[in-house]
Amino acid sequence: MELYVSVEALKAHLNVDYDNDDDYLESLSATAQASIEKYIQRPLSDCEKGGELNPMLIHAIKILAGGFYANREPVAYANAQPLPYTLDYLVRPFIKYT
Repeated sequence: MELYVSVEALKAHLNVDYDNDDDYLESLSATAQASIEKYIQRPLSDCEKGGELNPMLIHAIKILAGGFYANREPVAYANAQPLPYTLDYLVRPFIKYT
């Protein structure tokens, strides 16, 4: 699977400057991408124009992967917070309803 958000781009988004988590970040980027494709019910490649993915979807991948990175376990011992509304805002326009 081609990643729309590279490990380097995800590290920049997360302000990570070490290489220990590179493999994990790559898997999170792939997981976020697959999750968004499932949510919008079509491949992200359908949302490309001129070979480029819509920036809203690029940012949605970063937000979702960042959430996975920050919250690695299903139970948080701090206040539970839903994913930011921005993720839904960024992805909802691309849902295929038919």
